[in-house]
Amino acid sequence: MWHVLHTAPHGERSLAKYLAVQGIVTYAPQFPRASGTKPGSVRDRRPGWVFPGYLFIEPPEDFERWDAIRWAPGVRRLLQVDGAPAVIQDSVIDHLRRRLLERSLMAERPRFKPGDRVVVQYGPLAMVDAIFDRELSAPSRVQILVNLLGRPMRVRVDRAVLATPA
Repeated sequence: MWHVLHTAPHGERSLAKYLAVQGIVTYAPQFPRASGTKPGSVRDRRPGWVFPGYLFIEPPEDFERWDAIRWAPGVRRLLQVDGAPAVIQDSVIDHLRRRLLERSLMAERPRFKPGDRVVVQYGPLAMVDAIFDRELSAPSRVQILVNLLGRPMRVRVDRAVLATPA
C-alpha cells in the first residue's frame, strides 16, 4: 500500500533519500525528458515532476512509526483520510508507471503552422484573434501577430493559451 507526503518546495529528491535510509520505498514520478534536450543542459537537470511537491511512499507492512515520517525533514504533511494515512492502491502506482513508460502522460501540444489563425484564450489578450508566426526556442513559447492600434505587432505568449477559432 502506498501513501502520499506533501513536501517542502523542491524537497522531493532530498526527502526520498532520507526516507530510503529509513527503509521506506519512495516514488516521485517524473515526465520523460523532451527529445530535443541536450544532456547536461539546465532543462536536462531540472526535474519534471508529475506531481510537484508530493512524494509517494510505501512503508513496510508492519510499519507503525508514522511520527518518524511526519517529522522527517522536508515533510509538510502526510495526506490523511479520517485521521489515518490515506491509502493508494498498488494498481494506481503501476498504472502511473506504465503510462509514463509509454509516454502517454505527455500533454498534447497543439501544433500550428505559420499563417494559421488562432485565438488567445487567457490572459490580457483573451479573445483576441491573431495569426501564428513561429515557435520560439523556449519550450512552450510561441510568437503570434496581433492587430493592435491599427498595426500588426509581434507578441510572445505561452502555447497553452492558444486555440483554433471556432
